[in-house]
Amino acid sequence: MPRFSDSWVVDRTLFDYVQGGSCACCGFSHLFNPDGLKGLINAVSDLETDAANEEYNAALKSPWPEDMRDQIWADRVRLRHLMKKEMKDYAQFAHDCSSVIGGGDDVEALFQFCTSLGGRTLMRLFQMPRVELSERIGSIYNIHSAFSVVLCTVVEQVANFKLTAYDTDGRSPEEVAFEEGLSFDRRGGFNLPIAKRLQGTKDYQINESVLRMFIHLIVRLLAGPKLLHRAPPGPKPEQQKQDSDDEDEGGGDGA
Repeated sequence: MPRFSDSWVVDRTLFDYVQGGSCACCGFSHLFNPDGLKGLINAVSDLETDAANEEYNAALKSPWPEDMRDQIWADRVRLRHLMKKEMKDYAQFAHDCSSVIGGGDDVEALFQFCTSLGGRTLMRLFQMPRVELSERIGSIYNIHSAFSVVLCTVVEQVANFKLTAYDTDGRSPEEVAFEEGLSFDRRGGFNLPIAKRLQGTKDYQINESVLRMFIHLIVRLLAGPKLLHRAPPGPKPEQQKQDSDDEDEGGGDGA
């Protein structure tokens, strides 16, 4: 099993969870719903019936033991619900930047605001230590269950993503561009190549293409209307069967 592969994530998470456990008061929020995990998923307002069913069916196929599975999926849904409430803050921030420059396109307004900060400041802002991600999940969203163990392991996988030889899996051009630009350095943590120091000077040159990519991510994704882009729906079982029949018939004619 290659290190940092998806299988490694599962095994490492199970090991860390058994060794460290989780907070009992935080790990079973789903039990307060009479219908358990399915009831919690159905109660999330942004999930339509088909999407809710897909969430639940995916949970049943997860590699985790049942009690751990319910913690992970309940807090995953809860985290997404909490983050969706924050989307208005990103939209308001973009609107405020636009207002400062006298109106106009939110993307251009944010671009002008960021470039006014200078390359050195931007470079520092676009760095995040690896441990800070897990700390924010616990301190801001109050998630300390098995899901936090999964996130810690996934963060380590992302930090070593090049070793996995996996392709990007973003569901929109903005997500793919972000994945391709994100890198990890042991001293600086996660970062984007937002600025580069000019040789022989103390000045930094802003990478405008990377900056615009990140701004598009904020305005077109984080500011709504959807928190994350979803994968395009696959064909229904009836359609899959029809396609298969058509292929069989086509093959016969060709012969």
